[in-house]
Order: sequence, then C-alpha cells, then structure tokens
Amino acid sequence: MRRVAITPVRVAGAGLLAVALAMTLSAVVALIDGGGAAAGLTMAALVTASVGCALFFGSQVSPTTDSALAFASVAWSWLAVALAGALPFLFTGVVPWAHFDDAIFESVSGFTCTGSTILTQWLGGMGLVVLAVAVLPALGIGGLDLIASEAPGPTADRLSLRVRDTARRLWLLYGAVTCIVAMLLLAVGMSVFDAVTHAFTTIATGGYSPRAESIAHFDSVAIELVIIAGMLYAGANFSIHWHALRQGIGAYGRVSEIRWYLSLIAGAFMLLLWVNHGELEWFRNIRESLFYAVSLGSNTGFGSSNYVLWMPAAHLTLLILMLVGGMSGSTAGGMKVLRLQVVFRYSFRELMRARHPNAVIPIRLGRTTIEEQVASKVVGFVLLYLGLIVAGGVVLSGLGVDPVTAFSGSVSALGNVGPALGEAGPTSNFLVFPRAGRLVLMAMMALGRLELFPAMLMLVASLRGLNRMHRQREDTKSP
Repeated sequence: MRRVAITPVRVAGAGLLAVALAMTLSAVVALIDGGGAAAGLTMAALVTASVGCALFFGSQVSPTTDSALAFASVAWSWLAVALAGALPFLFTGVVPWAHFDDAIFESVSGFTCTGSTILTQWLGGMGLVVLAVAVLPALGIGGLDLIASEAPGPTADRLSLRVRDTARRLWLLYGAVTCIVAMLLLAVGMSVFDAVTHAFTTIATGGYSPRAESIAHFDSVAIELVIIAGMLYAGANFSIHWHALRQGIGAYGRVSEIRWYLSLIAGAFMLLLWVNHGELEWFRNIRESLFYAVSLGSNTGFGSSNYVLWMPAAHLTLLILMLVGGMSGSTAGGMKVLRLQVVFRYSFRELMRARHPNAVIPIRLGRTTIEEQVASKVVGFVLLYLGLIVAGGVVLSGLGVDPVTAFSGSVSALGNVGPALGEAGPTSNFLVFPRAGRLVLMAMMALGRLELFPAMLMLVASLRGLNRMHRQREDTKSP
C-alpha cells in the first residue's frame, strides 16, 4: 500500500507509541500492586499502540517541511495523545463511557500539566514531540522546529549541532532531576510511591498529587522545601540549566530572564507576607507564603493550605503569578517571564518615542537586542492571550459560574496552573464548573500548552494540505 506523505500524521503516530509505552508501564505497576486496573490499562495500551503503528508506519515525511507544518505536527500530536489518554479512564471504569468527555478532560489536564494524572504529566512536561525527536530519529523532520513548537517559550535554544542530541540532552537532564527530587523526597520521609509520583509532577510543574489534601497531607517543612526547590528549578529554562552544568553557576547570572523570574517570586513572597501579617501565625505565614509564591509562580499548582481564605490582595497577587508563569524553555505554563520583559521594554520604548519621535531606541534584554519583528509577535501573543482569558471568563460567567471563579478558572486553565480562586480553589476541583464549561476549559488548557500559535498554524497547514491533496486529485483526473 502506498504510504501517505503527511508529517503531522507521522509525528502523531510517534506520540501515540510513546503514550502506549507509558500505559504499558502503568499496567505493570497495577499488576504488581494488585489494584485490578491492569487489564484496562493493557487494553488501552494495545489500542493506542495499534493506532500509533498505523499512523507512524503508514505515512512518511513530507518532502516540503516548513514551520507551519512543524507547528501543525505538534498540535495534531497533542490532540491524538489527549484522546488516547482518555482510554485508561474508560477501560478501567474510573470514568463511565457515558461521561467520556470527563475522561478526555482528565487526559487533557494531565498532558497539559494542569493538574491531573501522573505519567501523562511527566511526559507532557518536556513534551512528547521532544521525546519523539530524541528516541525516534526516523521522523526525519527538521526537529528544531518541533522543539521550538513544544518548548513553552518564544525560542528554542540549540544545545548541540544535531537536533536529536539537543532533545536527548533535554530529556537526560529532565530525567536526572526527576530522579534527584524523588530520592530527596524519599530521604525526608515520603514513601517510595509518593516520592516518585510527586517528583514526576514537581519537575513537570503539573501539581498533581495522589493525596486529596495535596502537599498539606504530609504537613512536613522538609518535604515542602524539597518541592519548593524542585518547582523553582523546573520553572526555569532547561537550556540554561544545561549550560550551567557545563560552564558553572555563572551561566545563570548572564541571563536577565532568570533575574526577573526570581525577583517576581521573591516580590510576591514579600507581598504575601505583608498582606497575611496578622492573619496567620508568623511561621505559618512564612511557610505558606513562600510555598504559594513558588507553586503559582512556577504554575505548578501544589497546595499546602486553602488560600481562598486569604485577603483579596493576596488573591490578586496569586492571580498575577498564575498569569505570568515561569521562564521560557521551562516546563511551566503561563504567559512566560520573557514575554513580560519584552512587553515592559516595548512599552517603555514607546513612551520614550512619544517624547523623542525621531530617536532610534532599540529593545534590549541584557546584552541582547530584540528585533522589531520578534517584539511585535510577543506583543501580539500577549494581547491574544489576555483576550482569550477574557473570552473564557465571559463564556463561563454566561454558563452560570460566579465571576471570580469564572475568570480565575480561565487564567488557570490557559496558564496550565490547576487551582483557581473562588469555588475552584486548591481544596476543590473543576467539577464546580458545568459540563459545557469544562469543555471550554479543556480547549483553553490545550491552547495554553500549545502556545496558541501552533494551534492556529495547525489549521493553516491542515487547510493547505487539504488544498494540495485536492489539486493532486484534480491533476490525476485531468487528461
């Protein structure tokens, strides 16, 4: 049978094969544990692997690959793995088939690192497409475009002359840090299961905990400090981490974004301390303010208490942290600190131009000069991001959700945070939203993880591909 030359199909197949492997590992764990879910997980793995093999081996790389096609490959692969990720919930009976949309919601929540499931969050943290480039070099595509699409930031930093080596180094660092956090959590008192699962979702900045009370279940300062360190690390750029390993800790000091990232979290911590002064006992104030400044500043979403009971000024601080998120090239969600820097510099430059119309004022980040085209794209992205938040909040409010819960839920979903404010706080869940509202939030989680542009370019590339196939069909019919 003639193979179809469509790159997105091949990349989606690679992603499904990676997910099938994760499901198989989960089935083995379930079999050892004796929980009874092994059969359902095995069935889900077989279905996912069958579809993945059909897509991967039934297609080949397109002879013409551009950035739009690379973005489309990322977006369609995420759609494919999100649908596949719903199968374990359905086959194991955790979610009834009549509520299949809830299963898809849980899957999207996991793969986007918003706040559900474990292995899916870990895979979604660094990105299934980066895994595919690292492990399946038979993709034969310009992989740096895929990494740029997958990395949650405006640019991708090449760590090696070969793209596959770049992807492998990112995954090696990601896996190594996960192991270190797991061992530290084990050393400070967690069980093996808790240490591994919380390490997965800490480094993925997913924030899922198998404990209903999240990190508050352990009530341990030592555990919170380990998780705080892990969240801070994962919320920073992994390329910078790699350079720091090779060149020393001084590599961090040469990047202005990391100073902004740490300053934003430190400022939020100090503000929360001041706002909560008199409301909380002094040590608990330090403990909870620091934990939430890092948890929401890295968009992880772990909980150590119910911050909904805090003062409104504290809520506003936390909402700003959710909106901005971590650094570019990290596993964190949100708008990203780098974009905040560019918007601030751009705004300052425009103010200076109003006073000196003929002045040539470049936009600088540290020693780097930002091109006008890049700055315009960043400003456009931020406006689109804020517009989607407003649109999501308005729709949710129209569905009967109170405005605080609606708009904070919109910020949380698009930023892949997890908890929100109001009725969707850290001690609650997204079941407070109506069924139609959860569909809206699911779409926003996917858009947030895909950085908006890949999802839009997915439609452009897909329509262009359909037009090309139509022209080829017409050319074949013509004499």
